[in-house]
Amino acid sequence: MNWIDKIKELTTKQDKSPELKKGEIKQILIQTASEVLPDFEFLAYKNSCYSFQRIRQVNNLTAYEVLHIIFTLKVRYFACSISSILNPEYIFSNQYNNGFLNPLKDLKALRHNSGALKIEDAYYFHNGQIETTTRTVREIFGDYKKYGLPFLDEQIEKLKSNAIVKCGFDFIDDLLIDKEKLKKEITEELNKGGLLISRLKHPVYIDLKAKMQSVSGQSKDDRQKIPKTAHELLEIYWTR
Repeated sequence: MNWIDKIKELTTKQDKSPELKKGEIKQILIQTASEVLPDFEFLAYKNSCYSFQRIRQVNNLTAYEVLHIIFTLKVRYFACSISSILNPEYIFSNQYNNGFLNPLKDLKALRHNSGALKIEDAYYFHNGQIETTTRTVREIFGDYKKYGLPFLDEQIEKLKSNAIVKCGFDFIDDLLIDKEKLKKEITEELNKGGLLISRLKHPVYIDLKAKMQSVSGQSKDDRQKIPKTAHELLEIYWTR
């Protein structure tokens, strides 16, 4: 059976329950969240995405932990991700982010421990009927509990103990520069460079990045995260 047939089987197999009406999915999501992950409260429906949030404190910082669930009734799938956010401006972003401070992971990628998934494995499918859709929602929240919560706990531990992160926060804690001026200069430079962090040459950013890169014991993955993290640290500096 090819992937098209697999998806067709998942989305057309009938059960004996009524067809799902527009808007009914919200209550199914909220009810299931309250049963499986009661610490997460419904936050908002925005940009076709239902968001649930839990807030934790770490090192005098607020971590906004968000479950993102995109639902389509017509195409019959859910796309799910999970994030741990220090900068509240990113709460409603469901764009992939693998940095130190505002990481967002695809839930299916966490479940399969892989970033490259076959299309039939990349989404949660439903048939547009209440029984099957509710069962799929329970599967989603079960995966958030089994695979998502460990990711969030790991992120909290990184914020507590990662030497690169500590170095970066020490830098912005000691930084004495006009916040609005810094924001304007870096934003303008990014816009001119096509929003590519790799083209950012602002001296404050370069200094911060160099200090983070000088921390010993880094892995290849750590080094790849530093440029993005340095920019996110400066965003935190001028927003707090």
